[in-house]
Amino acid sequence: MQRYVLTERGKLLVATLIVLVLILPPVIILGIRTSSGDDASDGAAPKTTPDLIQHIPPIGDNEPTTGDPSLNGTATIDLDSGNMTFMFTPETQTFLDGDSISMIGQLLTSPKNTAGSKMAVEIPQLPDDEAVILTTAIINALSTHGVLLSDIIFLIYQPDAGIKTFKINISFQSA
Repeated sequence: MQRYVLTERGKLLVATLIVLVLILPPVIILGIRTSSGDDASDGAAPKTTPDLIQHIPPIGDNEPTTGDPSLNGTATIDLDSGNMTFMFTPETQTFLDGDSISMIGQLLTSPKNTAGSKMAVEIPQLPDDEAVILTTAIINALSTHGVLLSDIIFLIYQPDAGIKTFKINISFQSA
């Protein structure tokens, strides 16, 4: 009966195969999870969303405020140009009013809303706590209509000093 002896070359081959079997599946799984996480990770589009939006704390049921009733009904929409404007006060609001949320649904019917378009949301540069309130309110309102976070692009503008109620513009941006 013959005995088989592993040479140094054979031992190296067996060790390499074992390492590949143990390491390759987790690497593939992590790669798939990372690449399907968002569009910005594959280099398709630059990431213009502020970092603070990535970890938005949920607003508890006891925290939302009704907002400033004088802002209700101030939203305007132009379906032909695919543009919507409304006012928001982060100091007194934690969500968009019902009229604005309803108008977002109408905006989504715009001919500018094509398969490759993204929702461009122009918001003011604010302190972190107010920016989180504003972006959370917008993301929640858009998500009620099925808009994914990966389809939202936040564009920051510099507001005038002393203003507490800000103009927010939502439009479609082709990819």
